Amino acid sequence: MKILQIHNEYFFKGGEDSVVNDEKEILIKNNCTVSQLIRRNKFEIRDIFNKIKVAKNLSFSMNSKEIVENKIINFKPDIVHIHNTFPLWTYSIIDACNNMRIPVVMSLHNFRLICAKGVFYRNNQICETCINSSPYNAIKNACYQNSAIKSIPVAMMIKKYNKGLALINKINKFIVPTKFSKNQFTKIGFNKNKIVIKPNFIINDLSSYISKNKNGFVYASRLSLDKGLYDLIDVYNELNFNLTVCGNGPLKEKIKKIKSINFLGYLKKNNLYKVIGKSQFLVFPSKTFETFGNIILEAFALETVVIAPILGSIPYIIKDKHNGILYKANDKNDLMSKIKWALSNPNQCETIKKNAKKTLKKKYTEDINYKILINIYEEAIKENKNNKLSN
Repeated sequence: MKILQIHNEYFFKGGEDSVVNDEKEILIKNNCTVSQLIRRNKFEIRDIFNKIKVAKNLSFSMNSKEIVENKIINFKPDIVHIHNTFPLWTYSIIDACNNMRIPVVMSLHNFRLICAKGVFYRNNQICETCINSSPYNAIKNACYQNSAIKSIPVAMMIKKYNKGLALINKINKFIVPTKFSKNQFTKIGFNKNKIVIKPNFIINDLSSYISKNKNGFVYASRLSLDKGLYDLIDVYNELNFNLTVCGNGPLKEKIKKIKSINFLGYLKKNNLYKVIGKSQFLVFPSKTFETFGNIILEAFALETVVIAPILGSIPYIIKDKHNGILYKANDKNDLMSKIKWALSNPNQCETIKKNAKKTLKKKYTEDINYKILINIYEEAIKENKNNKLSN
């Protein structure tokens, strides 16, 4: 099978980028041919003129459409798998695939079809206003990059595509990582039969990174308010435990100034695995509806106990005190309580590590994931073929 992957990489890399490359790797391992079309914000959005151009074409880009059409002509894929279109590709590329009668599946890694921020988060709290009302609320509330002006083209894009409902008949299958995401999209009218759950997964054996002498806590995520880093630091200041912070983002300079924290910044995967493998606990204090959180699976594999909130997709992955530790979302006191419990119950934490490993092998291996993914492709191709015949 020949698969064309299409993706837009943000300025700060994240879990979406890892999923794209991991899926490519398992497909190639199973004798599929994969070609990627990836555009990167850091190369194409460098100045004010680039930003204006992107904003102008955010709802539809003829240039993007032509790029994809040419790629389809030259590569002749059996199926196109779209991961992220925002902001460079735009949904115009779906028309390119439809016009050339190529089946399309689309991974919904975030909630950008509904929410200008993409994460249902505003003013330091969960916000689902636009699920049941106009996306133009994003302008009033300056949702996109805290700017009313920048929010205008994003809100217009969401409005044009009617929170994704205008794409339903153009996409053969939508892919989401957990039942939580599926429920969010069905709330706005998505046909549940169009949405397939395919979780993220671990592609590499990480056992060589596991240290026998684990110590301390690690945070490894985007350095931003919505990821809950400041909540963790408040708890750290109260309890004074060994804390390592890894990552990049808008809070980088502020975090660097806290001398008592072991700040390592952005790390390549191998180095990050070493850090997590040496840590006793990984705290994932996100304040938003995470669609998955790949770092959780990596911690499972590295025998590092995960402490995370009961929020979004997380409780679909972690069962409290079975394969991880859960605390009440946005509750620093409960986070503090669970950290104290973890430090006071080493035997239970050893059991949690073992259960996490079992969960990983049962649900999140590359073999299991490949079978789900290829089945989605085959169903999409069959559906597309039947639609052609009916035409």
